[in-house]
Amino acid sequence: MKNIARRILVLFFLFLASWLSFPSMSGVYKYQDEQGGWHFTDKPPLGTEVPEARVEEKETTPASIDLAEKLHEKNQPDTPIEQASLAVVAIQSPLANGSGFFISDDGYILTNKHVVKPTDTAQWQALQDKLTETKNAYQQANKVFRSEGARLDEMEETLKDYRREIDKADDSYAKRVEEAEYKLLMSRYLGHKREYTQAKRAYLSRRKEYENARREFNVQSSFAILRKDFKVILKDGAEITARLISVSGKSDLALLKVDGYHTPFIQPADNESLRQGVRVFAIGSPLGIKDVMTAGVIAGFKDEYVITDVTVLPGSSGGPLVTDAGKVAGINSIRVSQVLGGEGFGGAISIDTAFTEFGKYIKRK
Repeated sequence: MKNIARRILVLFFLFLASWLSFPSMSGVYKYQDEQGGWHFTDKPPLGTEVPEARVEEKETTPASIDLAEKLHEKNQPDTPIEQASLAVVAIQSPLANGSGFFISDDGYILTNKHVVKPTDTAQWQALQDKLTETKNAYQQANKVFRSEGARLDEMEETLKDYRREIDKADDSYAKRVEEAEYKLLMSRYLGHKREYTQAKRAYLSRRKEYENARREFNVQSSFAILRKDFKVILKDGAEITARLISVSGKSDLALLKVDGYHTPFIQPADNESLRQGVRVFAIGSPLGIKDVMTAGVIAGFKDEYVITDVTVLPGSSGGPLVTDAGKVAGINSIRVSQVLGGEGFGGAISIDTAFTEFGKYIKRK
């Protein structure tokens, strides 16, 4: 049967190939000769004019939609900061939400790698390690419960044997003493069993919650690893799709792109204008709140980071750090604090680093 099916498929594809090899403008001509006989041929008879083939022109659509003009008309920005905010977007991925911004007028978006590839980050690895640690703890607890359950079963059998021995004994003072001892042992056994049952019920409930969370985490991690397209939310709430172009192997940076749009974008700041004390603004979507700005000053520079006292909250990651002139100095990435949730410094990856990492795709304008 397999050979027959294979031959049928081969014949089908040979037929398809031969059919596709026919000239696209070929036709069948029918004409009658002087003797009244009919002829069929793929060539026109001598002296017959063949009309020129006409190709219907399809209605063309504009190469791109002008998001820059649309967002400008809708928001009417009055300041360079407001103008810059037109280019800022919220980005949603399976395991993380963050921000980003257009760095070119043809749709390129800069963001953090941990926003679009959270599985490549130390935070994801720490969470994975925590889940593994929790799994090991549950496995150890499971051994304890099995051991305790076996001990209770053994106590139950011992009590049954004791009961039978008491029932065989004569009615005497010794029997009454043993009855009292049996009741005491039975009371202790029932108390242990009650505690064991309650503890195991709570354990099984928590383990089920953990297993559901771990399963969901693994599924979302798999989606995150394979994900190439991301939902991007514009300043006006419109949603479009961006595709992943590249992730940096050195920095917490990623490059996305939306196709078919003329986009607003933020121009890079000149290095000469970036000094300690210069006022800067972080724009992003922290804590699920879209289009939020926080202000501060440049506190210093360390390696590839511009250090500021600007508040950088979860969800602000990947958004731009802009100057008073509305030009981007860096990509907000980290927040350093001695106390969890306390005040600290923000770190933005220098815009120069982004152009160095993705120079194949984006250029300074």
